[in-house]
Amino acid sequence: MMTTLENLNIPGPAGTLQACLHHKAPADAIAPWTLIICHPHPLYGGTMDNKVVTTIAKAGVELGLQVLRFNYRGVGHSTGQFADAVGECEDLQAVIAFLKQSHPDCRLILCGFSFGAYIAAKVTADRQDVKGLLTVAPAVLHYDFSGLAQIHCPWWLIQGDADEVVPPQSVYDWLATTKQSVVRLDFAGAGHFFHGRLVELKASVKECFALTLQSEIP
Repeated sequence: MMTTLENLNIPGPAGTLQACLHHKAPADAIAPWTLIICHPHPLYGGTMDNKVVTTIAKAGVELGLQVLRFNYRGVGHSTGQFADAVGECEDLQAVIAFLKQSHPDCRLILCGFSFGAYIAAKVTADRQDVKGLLTVAPAVLHYDFSGLAQIHCPWWLIQGDADEVVPPQSVYDWLATTKQSVVRLDFAGAGHFFHGRLVELKASVKECFALTLQSEIP
């Protein structure tokens, strides 16, 4: 499938947000589904060009989704400064509002990696129009996933059991106590950044997205 990559400057609450939009060619052939990906912690080098983020983007593109990656405030060419998840959630809300202006009927899937998993989950919990959520190696020790409002869309979680950044047991313990409905996919031997496992990761992400799409299509 031919796709185009469009560089965007999106108005955000702290200034301009740098973003990249992948969509079908020609540019007016917009997919009915839009995937937005949230990158890992910006104070530890996280950007929209992180290899896990770009692998997830490739998975979405291969399924025919419109895919948007963006940098939080203070990252890359985005203005502002780190705001300890509160501002980054506002940034994601601004990105969604921007997309909805031109494509009000687009169906949203949110995805986040590590710190970005909390951003995606928190915004999903605060909205009714998100149709699917994927969290990869969610940072459950550092951000309060237990305090999220009930998420009613399909929720998929991918976790490596050799993760050296997010302790896998912390994710398993949270899953054992949460009332949220989460489908877990385990990656045996995979570390936080899925070194040497990106091809497998992309296949699993495509599986999650395909199942989300199927569950939401009448």
